[in-house]
Amino acid sequence: MRQNRLGQKLSIAGVALVALIAGMFFLLQQATNSRNATKVCIPIYAADVMCYGHREQLTAHKSTVIAVSSTGTVLASGYQNTIELWDLKTRSPMPTLIDHDGLISAIAISPDEKILASSSLDGTIKLWDLPNHRLVSTIKSGRASNLAFSPDGLTLASSSRVQRWADGASSPGGVQIWDLASRQRIYGLGNQAVREIAFSRDGQLLAAGDRNKTELWQMRDGERLKVLNSGEVTGLVFCQDGQTLITGSSRLKLWDLRNGVLLHEFDAGASDLVLSPDGQTLATSAGGSVHLWHLLSERSLGTMPANAFSSVFVEFALEGQAIVAGGTNGIKIWWDLNAETQVP
Repeated sequence: MRQNRLGQKLSIAGVALVALIAGMFFLLQQATNSRNATKVCIPIYAADVMCYGHREQLTAHKSTVIAVSSTGTVLASGYQNTIELWDLKTRSPMPTLIDHDGLISAIAISPDEKILASSSLDGTIKLWDLPNHRLVSTIKSGRASNLAFSPDGLTLASSSRVQRWADGASSPGGVQIWDLASRQRIYGLGNQAVREIAFSRDGQLLAAGDRNKTELWQMRDGERLKVLNSGEVTGLVFCQDGQTLITGSSRLKLWDLRNGVLLHEFDAGASDLVLSPDGQTLATSAGGSVHLWHLLSERSLGTMPANAFSSVFVEFALEGQAIVAGGTNGIKIWWDLNAETQVP
């Protein structure tokens, strides 16, 4: 009799436990769905918001690197030895750029949108006439995994995350500064492998992050100004004031460059990051999703799933009216729903 009652009690307890777990799973799923919504809204003015919604996958093509032009109208995607281009206003493909003999490792577009620079494991940087889709020059640079144009478009910075590759090839250490008119190297900054580089908006400073720290360089004379204890760097972006830098790592960090003080550390990491054109919204990628942050209040605005099984690169496009996520599973775009009727 006791065994029967005990069995009944255990059965009731088991049912209650299953119901509790199911209820917790439902609540967790609801919370996750709200965080990974198909629509995320961000504040842009005191009484206005911009809402992004995922409309479609632009292309099934894979991507290992992406870049967006300054006005956000041209999207460049590199995979294997090919660079594919799209006009984002019409969402139509443009002529493909092919001349590299190795995997495309980095892409950058000049501020005036006239030159596209690409680097490859073939050890070259190629400069392309972007409006006419033709190759204009090849620089024997050694392997580079990062490219960045100066804001005036006169120089190009390159660096490599690896100095000695698995196949025995080597890359120069530090950051190499190239004069685009002569196609010649002007000087180098540092001598270590560099994971990420970024110019300040006025072009006077260059930030270079490696496995342990971020160094701040004066472009005028190549002087190292500061060293930030950022940890291993996965992304760099200057804020609009030119005196604040965001470093991506296992934790996002916000730095005051005037004194090198850490202003804030976000309880989140990022594999890539980019700032919106108005400087208010930070987009980061982590765990195959795109995360949006309001920079002034330092709060999360929401998460949009991109490529669950791929590292994701993220860019703002069309002057902030779209967000692009690229990875080896393809490219996805979220459009500003308020401007949806204006997008063909």
